[in-house]
Amino acid sequence: MTTTLSHQKQAEALAIELAVAQLSTLADLPARCALLGLPNPAATRGQVLITVLGRPLALQPPAFTARYAGSDRESKPAERLLALHYLACETPVTPDERWLTFRDFPGGAFYWQPFCARSVQPLIQAIGNDIARLQERLTRFAATIVDGPADALTARVTALGRIELQLVYRSGDEEFPPAADVLFNACARRVCCAEDAAALASRLCLGLL
Repeated sequence: MTTTLSHQKQAEALAIELAVAQLSTLADLPARCALLGLPNPAATRGQVLITVLGRPLALQPPAFTARYAGSDRESKPAERLLALHYLACETPVTPDERWLTFRDFPGGAFYWQPFCARSVQPLIQAIGNDIARLQERLTRFAATIVDGPADALTARVTALGRIELQLVYRSGDEEFPPAADVLFNACARRVCCAEDAAALASRLCLGLL
C-alpha cells in the first residue's frame, strides 16, 4: 500500500511538472483566462482564480503554485493539478445540457469498478436511505438541488471552473439497494482525462461523508 501511494504521488508530481512546463509557454494569460471564463489576472494581483469543488484556488505564475484564495495555505496537489489542467485547455469550456458518465471518458469503461470504489460506493455506505442528510451535506459545495421524486436527489455542483458535476442519488427499498452516480457536463471532456474525472467525483463523494 505504501509503495502504491508513493507511486501515485510521484505520478502526480510529474503531471504537475509537465502542466507547469506547458503553461510556461503560454503567451497571453489574460486571453486564456477570458477563454475559460476566469477572472482577468490583472484584477486579482496577477493570480489566476479557479474554483475547485466550490473553493477558489489562486494560481501564482510563473511557477503556478496554488493556495486557497484568501489564505496562506497551500492547496492539495490533486486540486492544483486539476486547476492546472483546466488552465491548460486551449478551447472554450462552455457547459451545455449534455451529461456524460465516467464510462464516456477514454478508458472509463475499463476503470469503471475502481471509479465506483473511490466515489459512489463509500457515499452509498455512509448515506443509505437518508436523503435529507445527503441534501444537508451538499450545502458544503453550494449545490443546486434539481426538483425530483422524494425518494431521489439530483444535485448540480460547480466542480472545476465552468465544469459542473451532477450527483444522482436514489434511496433503496425492499427490492433494490440505494444507488448513486456522478455525471459530468459534456464540456468536461475538453479538459479532463479519466483520472481527472475520477479525482473530481471522488473528492465530491468523499467530501459528503
